[in-house]
Amino acid sequence: MAKLRNTVSDLMADKPVKFTRRPMERIHKIHTAIKSGRLPNCTTLAKELEVTPKTVQRDINFMRDSLKVPLCYNEQSHGYYYENAVDDFPEFEVGAEEMAALFLARSALESIRGTELAEKVREAFGKLTRSMSERVQLNWSDLDDAFSRKVPEVRGRDVKVFGQLAEAVVQQVEVSFHYLKLDADKAEARKVRPLHLGEVDGSWYLIGMDVDREALRTFALPRVTRLKVSGNSFERPTGFDGREHLRRSFGIWTVSGDDSLSLVQVRLKDYAARLAQERRWHPTQEVKVLNAKGTKVDVCFEAGALEEVLRWVLSFGSKAKVIGPPKLKKMVADELALMAK
Repeated sequence: MAKLRNTVSDLMADKPVKFTRRPMERIHKIHTAIKSGRLPNCTTLAKELEVTPKTVQRDINFMRDSLKVPLCYNEQSHGYYYENAVDDFPEFEVGAEEMAALFLARSALESIRGTELAEKVREAFGKLTRSMSERVQLNWSDLDDAFSRKVPEVRGRDVKVFGQLAEAVVQQVEVSFHYLKLDADKAEARKVRPLHLGEVDGSWYLIGMDVDREALRTFALPRVTRLKVSGNSFERPTGFDGREHLRRSFGIWTVSGDDSLSLVQVRLKDYAARLAQERRWHPTQEVKVLNAKGTKVDVCFEAGALEEVLRWVLSFGSKAKVIGPPKLKKMVADELALMAK
């Protein structure tokens, strides 16, 4: 007897198969017909399923080659049968990891809910889950009880801005808006060629080429107002990589030029040292454990603008000591002096 199982990736990887109906539902009916012993063939099955014989043949091939069902064809009776007994229909094996992955994929939509992009992703996600065997019951309320993500809530206005900018990035068209810098009292007009949208610490940012300043700039979506999408198209800069651009920063603030990168080394102790061994704050981060108990470590990484690194260091209070660079040591000392006043 063969108890057969399949995964989502196994089914989705069979790219040549163009299913016209829910594939696993159709294959389940083929399985039931063959298991009955009445020796069905592609023609009779096609009539029952209201598809073409060619579609049934593809399903048969998939069952035999990918699901490893012991299918055989009786030349005299012109029908299919199982060479060995099959006591169960091939089903999707959804374990703890798969369930968690499905939940995270679904919850990721929360940051873009209400946008056209979110609806397209939701449709694709729905097609994926619908392609599963009906024997897999996904109760989202159960998943919500088991998992959660604590992220900043996205305001309705920011969602609309995100949707407009996402389409502008994909379509490569210029946008204009007013932007309020953190240290400014008044928003100023900007004309930007949007290149990439990135989420950092629960907030969305736009990376784009500022047309008037002829330089890359980063904009926080909550401070973007009076957004307009123009019909002016542009070509993406050759070699631009949004992920690599963000990689140069500790948070969102970036600098240009390799010479501007600094090697940051911070010594953490006690609970802070424990956290450093559990978390990754930067792509280039390396952690060196300095004692047997793991209560003292050195955290090293490369970063450009140090303002966000300063904030990170101060968050650990007396548990952090800056080893380098000297500029960061001075920034910490100056900030502590101001706080003491």
